[in-house]
Amino acid sequence: MPPLSASTAALLLADARLPSGGHAHSAGVEPAVMAGVDAAHLGAFLHGRAATTTLVEAGTAVAARHARLAGGDLDAVEAAWAARTPSKAQRDAARLLARGYLRVGGMLLPGDEAIASWRQRPTPPPRPCVLGVIAAGLDIAPLELARLVVYEDMQAATAAVLKLEPRDPLELVSLVVELCGRVEGRLAAIAAITGPADIPALTAPQSEAWAEAHARSNRRLFRA
Repeated sequence: MPPLSASTAALLLADARLPSGGHAHSAGVEPAVMAGVDAAHLGAFLHGRAATTTLVEAGTAVAARHARLAGGDLDAVEAAWAARTPSKAQRDAARLLARGYLRVGGMLLPGDEAIASWRQRPTPPPRPCVLGVIAAGLDIAPLELARLVVYEDMQAATAAVLKLEPRDPLELVSLVVELCGRVEGRLAAIAAITGPADIPALTAPQSEAWAEAHARSNRRLFRA
């Protein structure tokens, strides 16, 4: 396989059409809609997610990238993420989504020992850990990685909106731009993370409760 530039790799990983993409994951939108959140308030819901859950994921990815490059403990990064993700439903969803990224990582980085080891685990690590290791192998910079995680999460969310609450697609493009712009000022600090203890501890208790209820539902389109 010819070498892949870091910028092209970031575009590939941010594409919701990956094996784990928007068809499987609503970034919390479906649980919120099922709980009765009005479609008019989905923008506010996603702003809350971008400032909490998504930043935890971005920080985890950056910490995993650093651990991979510095010979650090990836298990410690995973444990720190789990401690900051109290909802079992959300943890399970992140691990399920990781399977798709592990397949992509195995193709892009066939000699990576961490990815090879993770693919043999009965329970995979969460998506942000896998993204961080892939970013390390493809030389994606920490700030670009943080932006990638935020964009991918917001893009998955708005793609789900189109299936759950019909909207003008251009309106949702504008929403993604707005949401990514709102957290841009916080990403430099996220990109500077070097250890698991530095991952932000930001939770969204109501969203976590909705995720737990959603996991017990047998009438849903998305895994989470």
